Amino acid sequence: MLNFTIRQEESDQTLISFLKRRFKTTPLSLIYKLFRTKKIKVNGENIRYYHHRLKAGEQIIIHDNYLKTAVAKTTIFPLSQSKVYFEITYEDPNILIVVKEHGITMLNLDNDVRHYLAEKDPTEYRRQIENFFVLTAVHRLDKLTQGLVIYPKNPMVKKILYKAISDKNKITKKYLAFCEKLSRSDLPNYISGYLEKNDSEHKMQFSLNPTTSQVKFCALEVKKLGLKNDYQQLEITLHTGRKHQIRSILSYFGYPIVGDKKYGSSVVMNNKIGLLAYQLEFNNLPSPLTYLNNRIFAIPEEEIGYKQRFTNQ
Repeated sequence: MLNFTIRQEESDQTLISFLKRRFKTTPLSLIYKLFRTKKIKVNGENIRYYHHRLKAGEQIIIHDNYLKTAVAKTTIFPLSQSKVYFEITYEDPNILIVVKEHGITMLNLDNDVRHYLAEKDPTEYRRQIENFFVLTAVHRLDKLTQGLVIYPKNPMVKKILYKAISDKNKITKKYLAFCEKLSRSDLPNYISGYLEKNDSEHKMQFSLNPTTSQVKFCALEVKKLGLKNDYQQLEITLHTGRKHQIRSILSYFGYPIVGDKKYGSSVVMNNKIGLLAYQLEFNNLPSPLTYLNNRIFAIPEEEIGYKQRFTNQ
């Protein structure tokens, strides 16, 4: 018989997700069989619903003598093996905010941040791994985009930030976009519409009205900051977090981001586009992150190496 007590940071996940983590070496078919044969109890009651949502303090009992819980294993690599270098904008015991450079994938950045934390505090890093916590960013940036990325440093904060990242009232994400002005028409201050994946061209297609049932709603705000010749600088505030939404929307209106050949730019830039996730603002976050409320973190515009090429500033 196996017995587990759900910790606060383990709550609000489904029972099947919890079991998959705990029994990583066990075939999934055998885990499902535990439900069918009534071998799983939560607070003394037989549970046959895979997606029962767990609460802190609940007791899970599994009547099986052959299951073996997974032992979390990790190798802590020295920081010298790191291939990606990043700037730290902010760090405290709960979160880490770093700058992802142009041309770097999120996978490489995730690995590099793990190297950094493992080197900084090996004991804490091992403790988190043993509690089945894998450090990953709570949001993603395209490989060609530079900008701020948020990393939670423990399971409780990860849960809070995953919920908050899609809520503009809690985390506001702003971008700077440097665009070619190919259209004579003006950009609206607020744009909403629908995105659909174009498999043949490997990009997202924007439309003002839904074209199929597969489309996803997207929205953003646009503020014009400056104009130099045929180049327009914009500040973008996201309302949704769809893949390539800024790139696709601006291209649709005749303002492709400089360097973004996939979406119509004629400007050549090496492994980058003129898009920068430059500001994060936190509001209305619950405990233990209330100290972050009303705080703004930003990349100084003077650090944008290609800015003078496309603006008068």
